[in-house]
Amino acid sequence: MAAECGIDDCGVLAVGRCRDCRTAFCMSHQGRNPATGDGYAALCEPCAARRHAAAGTDRTTGESARDVGPVQRLGDDQRWIMSGQAVRDLTTKGVAALPVIEQRRRTVKLRFGGERVEIDEIEVGTLWLAGRFEWTRPVEGVAETREWNTGLLAEPRGGYPVAAFRHAVARCRVTELGATLVRDGGAELEARAVPLIAQAVRRLLR
Repeated sequence: MAAECGIDDCGVLAVGRCRDCRTAFCMSHQGRNPATGDGYAALCEPCAARRHAAAGTDRTTGESARDVGPVQRLGDDQRWIMSGQAVRDLTTKGVAALPVIEQRRRTVKLRFGGERVEIDEIEVGTLWLAGRFEWTRPVEGVAETREWNTGLLAEPRGGYPVAAFRHAVARCRVTELGATLVRDGGAELEARAVPLIAQAVRRLLR
């Protein structure tokens, strides 16, 4: 049976379960990143508000009242990624990127009847591997957070600039041929990973 939102006895179909209070929540009661507006995969609205208050975070800017300087620098890094300038800088400097490989299946008819399936590996883009960072996805109704190889996409869907940081990056598996994107759906990049990824991409330029 599908879980129902337990915030204020809402009762609407839940989209996740809070890691802090273990209460199921719907989209209306999902916690959101105040800087980007992205929903947290495993935080309800009340618990997200408590975390922001404890960190001294301004809800409109996402900046910390106690430590404005460093947070602003991380915001600059975030905009550097989202605008596409990071990709332009990496390309200009000639930093090597990994090809993004997709498998395409096609059916081939045999000469004497019958058919067989052949798998072609096609290069569909490129990315720069930033490292391993935390993503959260629902697994059997429970939020699971784990580290994944994460890459900066050279050409995200719709191109740059992107509306949210998560649109510029993707989970991937690295093989001897390049990288394959993980597309099992429902995964959300952890907010604390955003500045770490931006810093890792800057290190690629050194």
